[in-house]
Amino acid sequence: MDNVPWCEKYRAQCFEDVKGQELAVDKVKVFLKMFPKKKAVALHGPPGVGKTSLAYAIASEMDAEILELNASDLRNKAKIGEIVGNASRQKSLFKKNKIILVDEVDGIASVKDRGGLGELLGLLEKSAFPVIITANDIWNKKFSMLRRKAELVQMKEIDHKVVSAILNDVCEKENVVVSNEVLTSIAIKARGDIRAALNDLQVLSKMDSPELVSEVGDRNKEQSIFTALQHVFQTSKIDEDMLRVYDEVNMPIDDVFLWIEENIPLAYKGEELCKAIEALSLADVFRGRIRRQRHWRFMVYEYFLLGAGVAGVKDYDRSGWVQYKKPSRILKIWLQNQRAAKKKTICQKYAKHCHISTKTAMKDFLLLKVILQRNEIRNTLKLSDDEVAYLDKPISN
Repeated sequence: MDNVPWCEKYRAQCFEDVKGQELAVDKVKVFLKMFPKKKAVALHGPPGVGKTSLAYAIASEMDAEILELNASDLRNKAKIGEIVGNASRQKSLFKKNKIILVDEVDGIASVKDRGGLGELLGLLEKSAFPVIITANDIWNKKFSMLRRKAELVQMKEIDHKVVSAILNDVCEKENVVVSNEVLTSIAIKARGDIRAALNDLQVLSKMDSPELVSEVGDRNKEQSIFTALQHVFQTSKIDEDMLRVYDEVNMPIDDVFLWIEENIPLAYKGEELCKAIEALSLADVFRGRIRRQRHWRFMVYEYFLLGAGVAGVKDYDRSGWVQYKKPSRILKIWLQNQRAAKKKTICQKYAKHCHISTKTAMKDFLLLKVILQRNEIRNTLKLSDDEVAYLDKPISN
Protein backbone atom coordinates (compact mmCIF):
# COMPACT_ATOMS: atom_id res chain seq x y z
CA MET A 1 0.00 0.00 0.00
CA ASP A 2 3.05 2.29 0.10
CA ASN A 3 2.62 3.30 -3.54
CA VAL A 4 -1.09 4.04 -3.27
CA PRO A 5 -1.84 7.79 -3.51
CA TRP A 6 -3.16 9.04 -0.20
CA CYS A 7 -6.07 10.76 -1.95
CA GLU A 8 -7.26 7.26 -2.98
CA LYS A 9 -6.23 5.50 0.22
CA TYR A 10 -8.22 7.91 2.39
CA ARG A 11 -11.19 8.45 0.09
CA ALA A 12 -14.47 8.92 1.98
CA GLN A 13 -16.22 5.64 2.79
CA CYS A 14 -19.46 7.06 4.17
CA PHE A 15 -21.33 10.35 4.48
CA GLU A 16 -19.61 11.11 7.79
CA ASP A 17 -16.22 11.01 6.03
CA VAL A 18 -17.23 13.75 3.57
CA LYS A 19 -15.90 16.77 5.44
CA GLY A 20 -16.96 20.37 4.87
CA GLN A 21 -19.85 19.45 2.54
CA GLU A 22 -22.70 19.02 5.02
CA LEU A 23 -25.26 20.89 2.89
CA ALA A 24 -24.38 18.83 -0.20
CA VAL A 25 -24.69 15.58 1.78
CA ASP A 26 -28.12 16.62 3.08
CA LYS A 27 -29.31 17.38 -0.46
CA VAL A 28 -28.05 14.01 -1.68
CA LYS A 29 -29.97 12.26 1.11
CA VAL A 30 -33.15 14.07 0.05
CA PHE A 31 -32.53 13.07 -3.59
CA LEU A 32 -32.17 9.40 -2.62
CA LYS A 33 -35.40 9.51 -0.62
CA MET A 34 -37.28 11.15 -3.52
CA PHE A 35 -35.88 8.79 -6.21
CA PRO A 36 -37.17 8.16 -8.88
CA LYS A 37 -38.89 11.58 -8.99
CA LYS A 38 -35.58 12.63 -10.50
CA LYS A 39 -33.29 9.87 -11.67
CA ALA A 40 -30.01 11.77 -11.57
CA VAL A 41 -28.08 14.05 -9.27
CA ALA A 42 -25.30 16.28 -10.63
CA LEU A 43 -22.50 16.96 -8.14
CA HIS A 44 -20.75 20.09 -9.39
CA GLY A 45 -17.92 22.23 -8.11
CA PRO A 46 -14.17 22.88 -8.41
CA PRO A 47 -11.71 19.97 -8.79
CA GLY A 48 -10.65 18.15 -5.66
CA VAL A 49 -13.58 19.06 -3.39
CA GLY A 50 -14.86 15.49 -3.09
CA LYS A 51 -17.41 14.99 -5.88
CA THR A 52 -16.27 11.46 -6.76
CA SER A 53 -15.67 10.66 -3.09
CA LEU A 54 -19.26 11.61 -2.30
CA ALA A 55 -20.45 9.34 -5.12
CA TYR A 56 -18.55 6.41 -3.59
CA ALA A 57 -19.87 7.33 -0.15
CA ILE A 58 -23.40 7.12 -1.58
CA ALA A 59 -22.61 3.64 -2.92
CA SER A 60 -21.26 2.57 0.46
CA GLU A 61 -24.26 3.93 2.38
CA MET A 62 -26.67 2.18 -0.02
CA ASP A 63 -24.63 -1.04 -0.17
CA ALA A 64 -24.62 -0.48 -3.92
CA GLU A 65 -22.54 -1.70 -6.81
CA ILE A 66 -21.03 1.14 -8.89
CA LEU A 67 -21.26 1.03 -12.67
CA GLU A 68 -18.81 3.76 -13.71
CA LEU A 69 -18.80 5.65 -17.01
CA ASN A 70 -16.81 8.64 -18.25
CA ALA A 71 -17.06 11.09 -21.14
CA SER A 72 -15.30 8.81 -23.63
CA ASP A 73 -17.79 6.00 -22.90
CA LEU A 74 -20.73 8.17 -23.95
CA ARG A 75 -19.61 9.01 -27.47
CA ASN A 76 -21.71 6.47 -29.37
CA LYS A 77 -24.68 4.21 -28.90
CA ALA A 78 -22.70 1.01 -29.45
CA LYS A 79 -20.26 1.90 -26.67
CA ILE A 80 -22.89 2.77 -24.11
CA GLY A 81 -24.90 -0.29 -25.04
CA GLU A 82 -21.82 -2.44 -24.59
CA ILE A 83 -20.96 -0.98 -21.18
CA VAL A 84 -24.41 -0.41 -19.75
CA GLY A 85 -27.06 -2.17 -21.78
CA ASN A 86 -29.35 -4.24 -19.59
CA ALA A 87 -27.10 -3.55 -16.58
CA SER A 88 -28.87 -0.20 -16.11
CA ARG A 89 -32.14 -2.09 -15.51
CA GLN A 90 -31.06 -5.32 -13.79
CA LYS A 91 -30.33 -5.64 -10.07
CA SER A 92 -26.81 -6.25 -8.82
CA LEU A 93 -25.81 -9.88 -8.23
CA PHE A 94 -23.55 -9.09 -5.28
CA LYS A 95 -24.91 -5.92 -3.68
CA LYS A 96 -28.25 -4.77 -2.35
CA ASN A 97 -28.47 -1.83 -4.79
CA LYS A 98 -26.77 -0.35 -7.81
CA ILE A 99 -25.83 3.18 -8.90
CA ILE A 100 -24.44 4.50 -12.18
CA LEU A 101 -21.58 7.00 -11.91
CA VAL A 102 -20.86 9.31 -14.86
CA ASP A 103 -17.56 10.90 -13.81
CA GLU A 104 -16.16 14.17 -15.21
CA VAL A 105 -18.95 14.82 -17.68
CA ASP A 106 -17.14 18.06 -18.67
CA GLY A 107 -15.04 15.89 -21.00
CA ILE A 108 -17.93 15.69 -23.45
CA ALA A 109 -17.23 18.29 -26.14
CA SER A 110 -20.15 20.54 -27.06
CA VAL A 111 -20.00 19.81 -30.80
CA LYS A 112 -17.80 16.77 -31.38
CA ASP A 113 -19.56 14.68 -28.73
CA ARG A 114 -23.07 16.02 -29.15
CA GLY A 115 -24.25 12.43 -29.47
CA GLY A 116 -22.65 11.67 -26.13
CA LEU A 117 -24.91 14.12 -24.32
CA GLY A 118 -27.89 12.61 -26.11
CA GLU A 119 -26.87 9.16 -24.93
CA LEU A 120 -26.50 10.43 -21.37
CA LEU A 121 -29.99 11.95 -21.44
CA GLY A 122 -31.31 8.68 -22.85
CA LEU A 123 -29.62 6.80 -20.03
CA LEU A 124 -31.39 9.00 -17.47
CA GLU A 125 -34.75 8.07 -19.00
CA LYS A 126 -34.13 4.31 -19.08
CA SER A 127 -32.12 3.69 -15.91
CA ALA A 128 -33.85 1.90 -13.06
CA PHE A 129 -31.12 3.07 -10.65
CA PRO A 130 -29.84 6.46 -9.44
CA VAL A 131 -27.38 8.15 -11.78
CA ILE A 132 -24.61 10.20 -10.13
CA ILE A 133 -22.98 12.79 -12.42
CA THR A 134 -19.87 14.81 -11.52
CA ALA A 135 -18.96 18.05 -13.28
CA ASN A 136 -16.65 21.00 -12.69
CA ASP A 137 -18.85 23.51 -14.56
CA ILE A 138 -22.45 22.34 -14.83
CA TRP A 139 -23.46 25.85 -16.00
CA ASN A 140 -21.84 25.40 -19.40
CA LYS A 141 -24.53 26.02 -22.00
CA LYS A 142 -24.06 22.54 -23.48
CA PHE A 143 -25.57 21.09 -20.27
CA SER A 144 -28.84 23.05 -20.44
CA MET A 145 -30.97 19.92 -21.00
CA LEU A 146 -29.03 17.96 -18.39
CA ARG A 147 -29.70 20.64 -15.76
CA ARG A 148 -33.45 20.18 -16.29
CA LYS A 149 -33.25 16.41 -15.87
CA ALA A 150 -30.93 16.22 -12.85
CA GLU A 151 -31.01 17.44 -9.27
CA LEU A 152 -28.17 19.96 -8.92
CA VAL A 153 -25.98 19.75 -5.82
CA GLN A 154 -23.16 22.26 -5.51
CA MET A 155 -19.97 21.27 -3.71
CA LYS A 156 -17.99 24.25 -2.44
CA GLU A 157 -14.29 24.74 -1.85
CA ILE A 158 -13.31 23.39 1.55
CA ASP A 159 -12.22 25.83 4.25
CA HIS A 160 -8.49 25.55 4.92
CA LYS A 161 -9.15 24.73 8.58
CA VAL A 162 -11.14 21.65 7.56
CA VAL A 163 -8.42 20.65 5.08
CA SER A 164 -5.78 21.09 7.79
CA ALA A 165 -7.76 18.81 10.14
CA ILE A 166 -7.98 16.15 7.42
CA LEU A 167 -4.22 16.36 6.84
CA ASN A 168 -3.54 16.06 10.55
CA ASP A 169 -5.71 12.94 10.73
CA VAL A 170 -3.84 11.38 7.79
CA CYS A 171 -0.48 12.16 9.45
CA GLU A 172 -1.56 10.27 12.56
CA LYS A 173 -2.64 7.24 10.51
CA GLU A 174 0.60 7.26 8.50
CA ASN A 175 2.74 7.92 11.61
CA VAL A 176 4.21 11.02 9.93
CA VAL A 177 5.34 14.01 12.00
CA VAL A 178 4.61 17.36 10.33
CA SER A 179 4.29 20.66 12.17
CA ASN A 180 0.92 22.42 12.34
CA GLU A 181 2.49 25.40 10.57
CA VAL A 182 3.39 23.25 7.56
CA LEU A 183 -0.04 21.58 7.49
CA THR A 184 -1.73 24.97 7.59
CA SER A 185 0.48 26.23 4.76
CA ILE A 186 -0.35 23.19 2.61
CA ALA A 187 -4.06 23.61 3.35
CA ILE A 188 -4.09 27.30 2.45
CA LYS A 189 -2.11 26.83 -0.76
CA ALA A 190 -4.42 24.00 -1.86
CA ARG A 191 -7.32 26.51 -1.94
CA GLY A 192 -10.01 24.04 -1.00
CA ASP A 193 -8.64 21.18 -3.12
CA ILE A 194 -8.38 18.20 -0.73
CA ARG A 195 -6.89 15.93 -3.37
CA ALA A 196 -4.11 18.44 -4.08
CA ALA A 197 -3.45 18.90 -0.35
CA LEU A 198 -3.11 15.14 0.22
CA ASN A 199 -0.80 14.81 -2.79
CA ASP A 200 1.39 17.62 -1.49
CA LEU A 201 1.48 16.13 2.00
CA GLN A 202 2.50 12.75 0.61
CA VAL A 203 5.34 14.34 -1.37
CA LEU A 204 6.56 16.41 1.58
CA SER A 205 6.45 13.40 3.91
CA LYS A 206 9.18 11.78 1.80
CA MET A 207 11.46 14.83 1.89
CA ASP A 208 14.38 15.15 4.27
CA SER A 209 12.97 18.32 5.79
CA PRO A 210 9.24 19.03 6.14
CA GLU A 211 10.13 22.73 6.14
CA LEU A 212 10.50 22.42 2.37
CA VAL A 213 6.85 23.41 2.18
CA SER A 214 7.91 26.22 -0.15
CA GLU A 215 8.30 23.50 -2.78
CA VAL A 216 4.52 23.32 -2.92
CA GLY A 217 3.23 25.87 -5.42
CA ASP A 218 -0.08 27.67 -5.29
CA ARG A 219 -2.88 25.98 -7.16
CA ASN A 220 -3.52 27.84 -10.37
CA LYS A 221 -7.13 26.74 -10.74
CA GLU A 222 -9.50 28.34 -13.17
CA GLN A 223 -12.56 29.50 -11.32
CA SER A 224 -15.93 29.72 -12.99
CA ILE A 225 -17.42 33.20 -13.34
CA PHE A 226 -20.56 31.76 -11.73
CA THR A 227 -18.58 30.78 -8.62
CA ALA A 228 -17.06 34.26 -8.42
CA LEU A 229 -20.46 35.95 -8.80
CA GLN A 230 -21.94 33.74 -6.12
CA HIS A 231 -19.12 34.64 -3.73
CA VAL A 232 -19.52 38.38 -4.39
CA PHE A 233 -23.33 38.48 -4.26
CA GLN A 234 -23.87 36.10 -1.32
CA THR A 235 -20.89 36.78 1.00
CA SER A 236 -20.71 39.90 3.15
CA LYS A 237 -17.28 39.33 4.73
CA ILE A 238 -14.45 41.29 3.10
CA ASP A 239 -11.37 39.10 3.45
CA GLU A 240 -8.39 38.04 1.33
CA ASP A 241 -10.55 35.66 -0.72
CA MET A 242 -12.90 38.51 -1.61
CA LEU A 243 -10.00 40.77 -2.61
CA ARG A 244 -8.73 38.05 -5.00
CA VAL A 245 -12.10 36.75 -6.13
CA TYR A 246 -11.46 37.40 -9.85
CA ASP A 247 -7.81 36.36 -9.94
CA GLU A 248 -8.60 32.87 -11.20
CA VAL A 249 -11.49 33.70 -13.51
CA ASN A 250 -10.27 33.16 -17.06
CA MET A 251 -11.96 36.28 -18.41
CA PRO A 252 -10.94 39.88 -19.22
CA ILE A 253 -11.86 42.38 -16.51
CA ASP A 254 -14.08 44.25 -19.00
CA ASP A 255 -16.19 41.09 -19.43
CA VAL A 256 -16.34 40.63 -15.64
CA PHE A 257 -17.66 44.20 -15.46
CA LEU A 258 -20.49 43.31 -17.86
CA TRP A 259 -21.38 40.17 -15.87
CA ILE A 260 -21.59 42.22 -12.65
CA GLU A 261 -23.67 44.91 -14.37
CA GLU A 262 -26.13 42.36 -15.75
CA ASN A 263 -26.66 40.46 -12.50
CA ILE A 264 -26.69 43.19 -9.84
CA PRO A 265 -30.51 43.59 -10.16
CA LEU A 266 -30.91 39.83 -9.56
CA ALA A 267 -28.85 39.94 -6.37
CA TYR A 268 -29.92 43.20 -4.73
CA LYS A 269 -33.03 45.26 -4.14
CA GLY A 270 -33.78 48.69 -2.71
CA GLU A 271 -30.98 50.55 -0.95
CA GLU A 272 -28.51 47.69 -1.48
CA LEU A 273 -29.11 47.91 -5.22
CA CYS A 274 -28.37 51.66 -5.19
CA LYS A 275 -25.14 51.15 -3.25
CA ALA A 276 -24.02 48.30 -5.52
CA ILE A 277 -24.63 50.36 -8.65
CA GLU A 278 -22.67 53.23 -7.08
CA ALA A 279 -19.72 50.87 -6.52
CA LEU A 280 -20.03 49.70 -10.12
CA SER A 281 -20.07 53.31 -11.38
CA LEU A 282 -16.90 54.10 -9.42
CA ALA A 283 -15.25 51.03 -10.96
CA ASP A 284 -16.25 52.42 -14.37
CA VAL A 285 -14.62 55.76 -13.47
CA PHE A 286 -11.30 54.04 -12.80
CA ARG A 287 -11.73 51.92 -15.94
CA GLY A 288 -12.07 55.12 -17.96
CA ARG A 289 -8.94 56.61 -16.39
CA ILE A 290 -7.00 53.45 -17.22
CA ARG A 291 -8.05 53.68 -20.87
CA ARG A 292 -7.47 57.41 -21.27
CA GLN A 293 -4.34 57.91 -19.20
CA ARG A 294 -2.81 54.39 -19.24
CA HIS A 295 -2.55 54.53 -15.44
CA TRP A 296 -2.57 50.76 -14.90
CA ARG A 297 -2.11 51.16 -11.15
CA PHE A 298 -5.81 52.12 -11.05
CA MET A 299 -6.73 48.54 -12.00
CA VAL A 300 -6.37 47.49 -8.36
CA TYR A 301 -9.19 49.93 -7.51
CA GLU A 302 -11.37 48.59 -10.31
CA TYR A 303 -10.89 45.01 -9.06
CA PHE A 304 -11.60 46.10 -5.48
CA LEU A 305 -14.83 47.90 -6.38
CA LEU A 306 -16.11 45.04 -8.58
CA GLY A 307 -15.46 42.54 -5.78
CA ALA A 308 -15.35 43.93 -2.26
CA GLY A 309 -17.16 47.12 -3.25
CA VAL A 310 -20.21 45.29 -4.62
CA ALA A 311 -20.14 42.63 -1.89
CA GLY A 312 -19.82 45.10 0.97
CA VAL A 313 -23.21 46.75 0.45
CA LYS A 314 -24.98 43.98 2.45
CA ASP A 315 -24.83 43.37 6.20
CA TYR A 316 -25.16 39.57 6.26
CA ASP A 317 -24.49 36.49 4.11
CA ARG A 318 -27.15 35.31 1.68
CA SER A 319 -28.13 31.76 0.82
CA GLY A 320 -30.11 30.09 -1.92
CA TRP A 321 -29.50 29.58 -5.61
CA VAL A 322 -29.66 32.33 -8.22
CA GLN A 323 -29.42 31.68 -11.96
CA TYR A 324 -27.03 34.38 -13.09
CA LYS A 325 -27.48 35.60 -16.65
CA LYS A 326 -25.01 36.11 -19.44
CA PRO A 327 -24.59 39.84 -20.23
CA SER A 328 -26.96 41.00 -22.95
CA ARG A 329 -24.65 43.94 -23.73
CA ILE A 330 -22.06 41.53 -25.14
CA LEU A 331 -24.50 40.59 -27.92
CA LYS A 332 -25.43 44.25 -28.48
CA ILE A 333 -21.76 45.25 -28.70
CA TRP A 334 -21.12 42.42 -31.17
CA LEU A 335 -24.06 43.48 -33.37
CA GLN A 336 -22.89 47.10 -33.27
CA ASN A 337 -19.38 46.02 -34.28
CA GLN A 338 -20.82 44.03 -37.17
CA ARG A 339 -22.76 47.07 -38.39
CA ALA A 340 -19.71 49.30 -38.00
CA ALA A 341 -17.61 46.83 -40.00
CA LYS A 342 -20.04 46.96 -42.95
CA LYS A 343 -20.10 50.76 -42.82
CA LYS A 344 -16.31 50.88 -42.84
CA THR A 345 -15.89 48.53 -45.82
CA ILE A 346 -18.42 50.57 -47.83
CA CYS A 347 -16.53 53.78 -47.03
CA GLN A 348 -13.19 52.17 -47.91
CA LYS A 349 -14.45 51.16 -51.36
CA TYR A 350 -15.93 54.60 -51.99
CA ALA A 351 -12.82 56.39 -50.72
CA LYS A 352 -10.52 54.36 -52.95
CA HIS A 353 -12.65 55.04 -56.02
CA CYS A 354 -12.99 58.78 -55.31
CA HIS A 355 -9.39 59.29 -54.05
CA ILE A 356 -10.38 60.54 -50.61
CA SER A 357 -9.60 59.26 -47.12
CA THR A 358 -11.76 56.64 -45.44
CA LYS A 359 -12.11 59.00 -42.48
CA THR A 360 -13.66 61.67 -44.71
CA ALA A 361 -16.06 59.14 -46.23
CA MET A 362 -17.09 57.95 -42.76
CA LYS A 363 -17.70 61.52 -41.66
CA ASP A 364 -20.02 62.20 -44.61
CA PHE A 365 -21.72 58.78 -44.52
CA LEU A 366 -25.28 60.14 -44.42
CA LEU A 367 -24.68 61.99 -47.70
CA LEU A 368 -22.79 58.99 -49.06
CA LYS A 369 -25.75 56.75 -48.30
CA VAL A 370 -27.98 58.92 -50.51
CA ILE A 371 -25.44 58.81 -53.36
CA LEU A 372 -25.15 55.04 -53.13
CA GLN A 373 -28.85 54.52 -53.75
CA ARG A 374 -28.06 54.38 -57.48
CA ASN A 375 -27.52 50.81 -58.67
CA GLU A 376 -24.84 51.74 -61.24
CA ILE A 377 -22.66 53.22 -58.47
CA ARG A 378 -23.18 50.13 -56.31
CA ASN A 379 -22.14 47.93 -59.21
CA THR A 380 -19.08 50.07 -59.88
CA LEU A 381 -17.96 49.76 -56.24
CA LYS A 382 -18.76 46.02 -56.29
CA LEU A 383 -20.70 46.16 -53.07
CA SER A 384 -21.60 42.82 -51.51
CA ASP A 385 -25.17 41.73 -50.78
CA ASP A 386 -24.63 42.39 -47.05
CA GLU A 387 -23.34 45.89 -47.77
CA VAL A 388 -26.32 46.62 -50.05
CA ALA A 389 -28.71 45.36 -47.36
CA TYR A 390 -27.00 47.64 -44.83
CA LEU A 391 -27.46 50.65 -47.13
CA ASP A 392 -31.12 49.83 -47.72
CA LYS A 393 -31.87 49.44 -44.01
CA PRO A 394 -33.82 52.45 -42.64
CA ILE A 395 -31.91 54.75 -40.30
CA SER A 396 -32.93 54.09 -36.70
CA ASN A 397 -33.45 56.95 -34.28
